[in-house]
Amino acid sequence: MQRRLSKRQQQQDATKSPDATAQPVEQQQKTEANDKRRGSKTTLHTPSILIALVCILPFLATVVLFVRYYYESNNDDSINRLSNSLHDHESISSTLKYDNRIHENGRLRPEDHIHRGAITQTLNWSVTAGQRRPDGVDKRIYLINDMFPGPSIEARSGDTLQILVHNNLEDEQISLHWHGLNMRGANTMDGVIGVTQCGIQPGQSFWYNFTISETQSGTFWYHAHSAVQRADGLYGSLVVHRPDSTLVSPNERSEMVSDSVKYGYDKEIVLMIGDWYHRTATDVASWYLWWGSMGYEPVPDSLLVNGAGRFNCSRAVRARPLDCIGSADEMPPLILDGNSSYRVRVVNTGSLTGIILGFAPGTSIQVITIDGGNPVEMEAVDGGRSSVGILFPGQRVDFVLRPLKGQTSWMTVKMDDSYVSPYTLYKTAELSVSSDFTIGNPALVPQQSFPIFQTPLPSDSLPSSPTAQSNNTNDIEEDDIININTLPSTRTLLSSLPPKSEQTHIVYTKVEKLSRLDNIPHGFFNRTTWKIQSDPPYPLLGLPRNQWDKHQFAVSTGNKNGWVDLVVNNLDEGAHPFHLHGYNFYVVDIYESPEGSGRWGSYNPWTSPSFNENIDPYDLTKAVLRDTVQIPRRGYAVLRFKADNPGVWLFHCHVMWHLAGGMAMVIDSGSGDDSVAHEPWLAEEGMECRV
Repeated sequence: MQRRLSKRQQQQDATKSPDATAQPVEQQQKTEANDKRRGSKTTLHTPSILIALVCILPFLATVVLFVRYYYESNNDDSINRLSNSLHDHESISSTLKYDNRIHENGRLRPEDHIHRGAITQTLNWSVTAGQRRPDGVDKRIYLINDMFPGPSIEARSGDTLQILVHNNLEDEQISLHWHGLNMRGANTMDGVIGVTQCGIQPGQSFWYNFTISETQSGTFWYHAHSAVQRADGLYGSLVVHRPDSTLVSPNERSEMVSDSVKYGYDKEIVLMIGDWYHRTATDVASWYLWWGSMGYEPVPDSLLVNGAGRFNCSRAVRARPLDCIGSADEMPPLILDGNSSYRVRVVNTGSLTGIILGFAPGTSIQVITIDGGNPVEMEAVDGGRSSVGILFPGQRVDFVLRPLKGQTSWMTVKMDDSYVSPYTLYKTAELSVSSDFTIGNPALVPQQSFPIFQTPLPSDSLPSSPTAQSNNTNDIEEDDIININTLPSTRTLLSSLPPKSEQTHIVYTKVEKLSRLDNIPHGFFNRTTWKIQSDPPYPLLGLPRNQWDKHQFAVSTGNKNGWVDLVVNNLDEGAHPFHLHGYNFYVVDIYESPEGSGRWGSYNPWTSPSFNENIDPYDLTKAVLRDTVQIPRRGYAVLRFKADNPGVWLFHCHVMWHLAGGMAMVIDSGSGDDSVAHEPWLAEEGMECRV
């Protein structure tokens, strides 16, 4: 049966040229000659076309990256928020006149804790999500008891914390980690899904019950260790005060004085400072964990101090509309008593960038501890400097601030240059930048100044403040920065460091884009990229090591409580801040290969020319005790710790996107048998995790 042609097909057939075989011979010869000429031209132009395509492909790839990053994944959500904002213009504007969030979220009351004995604190938390404007931009964030950041915890050494966490989210599991606490005897409370517990499912609750060690005090924090929720605000401060000497046994009383007397300060505040994204962390992570990102980290949009900031609405990218209100000059102030000196406890809560904190010239700063209560020695040359840094994600620093009296001044936060977009950097001759980003974020202002006001404040209006978001005002000078990454621990702390370790383990880490993983960037330790244990679906703590799945890379320290050297070789082109759960470690050596040298910078002590099994090759007088260390690009760090805290402890990069890509491993301490679990009851039938 013959198919009937449509009218359009009949019209097209009617307009076609007659078949070539029906043409005269002369016409056919002309046609063949023309075809040959066209063919020769095509052959001649083919190399030029190929060269042009090769040249234009990188440009097209960049365009695709830009469109995907700034438009595709979040445009619909942004438009919906424009019409469904939960906070109206007038209510927010009225509170901006006296935006007291930095002060309210940072106030500490050490006097309520240092003079009492150890107690049990019982807290009841409800985790929800809601729309808020931390920096004037409406965003869905996580809340604890309707608060962002979450409630501050103040305790003293020896206190027991009992925290009942209710998950009132609709479809997300959660967990909380107590960053920096050793959690001795409480590995099950460490809060890592797939390692120490299952996630807290929607509608369910979990009791975190642990006792803070009598030997631990300092600045800590808690945050989500589930998916990427930390980047959307699921965190808060945790300060452990050292008890007053009157509560210590008579044999120790003569050696101890209160911190306020020892360091000469009157009051305390905590500042949680970090980068901030206007898109949800899930959207940001999905962009990074995509082959087209090529492994380039997503650039943040803003920064927050104690959950408060001010975004310049005029800098919003047009392709990604924001529900943004407020003026860029309405920066929330830091309010201090002009007659007091302060212990300032700073936590980098960010997902990517390091920070430098600067104050007006003439302000006095004395760095006293890092990463909790680990005291450090300030160098004499640092006296008179008024800036401190670089503080990387997860790290903390405490310093005594003696502000300028009777003057309005400022606190400037500057993002680490190595993570700042090249499109938004200040154009000054002194600034030398090596950016890790191919695409930029024109919305970001990487240096912002927050006014410091001194009490008493006038009742009608706040004093005028310095320019808040300027590219050349309140600049932090490089020679005015106290480099906290070169400060050694005090002699008292170093006296506990043995001259040589009993074990040495070497690991290699890198972000790679492999074809077998669809060219999606994944973090690796020794060829293993970490994922939550799924086969069988129980926490690692409940399984013997011979039942862990292929995504678990572990260093086992055995059960002898000996000193261990962990040599971490970073083969990446970028640095990584690594955090170890359950332990503090001494950084006994750290190295970065010179720019342009072509060296990988890796280190194997057994093949080193200076190797001598009887002599330790490190200068231990420069060692520093901490729990989070920035390991340089193409470099290494040697971390020494005493493996006396039995359990399974995560060691991971604290860049949110790298952890989401699997840059993690575990330290298995106190177990010498692959067939025996630390906590077998966690793997009983009916207790499977939802992975």
